[in-house]
Amino acid sequence: MKIPFNYPLCTRTECPKAAECLRHIALTESGDERLTILNPRLLEMSSAGCRHYAPAKKVLYAKGMKKVMGQLPYNIHERTVTALSMHFSERSYYRIRKGERLLSPDEQKAVRQIIARFGFNNEWDFDSYVEDYLW
Repeated sequence: MKIPFNYPLCTRTECPKAAECLRHIALTESGDERLTILNPRLLEMSSAGCRHYAPAKKVLYAKGMKKVMGQLPYNIHERTVTALSMHFSERSYYRIRKGERLLSPDEQKAVRQIIARFGFNNEWDFDSYVEDYLW
């Protein structure tokens, strides 16, 4: 399991939701890497639940978008690259395009909206998908 840098983890094994909380699961599966731990004294054990609870839910992350960018007509391509670079940053856009940076479901939706905004309404898909936890 690759834990994102500075993702806060939980050490409260007595929590009733520990077995289904991503913050606790990631702690138990972490290796020798440096970790960020939530202060156990600040974690609430109330009936309403912990405000730091993160369900261990897997989703499909999109990986790469070279195919769709190659399908865009020139006049749409240029404006789309500019808009995506403004939305994610220029460096992130190129990493996303090559598949070096994965896109969460919300980010996939944003990319689809940006591409559609410039008039490309053809059906298309990202290069591939990877299942992982929703960090």
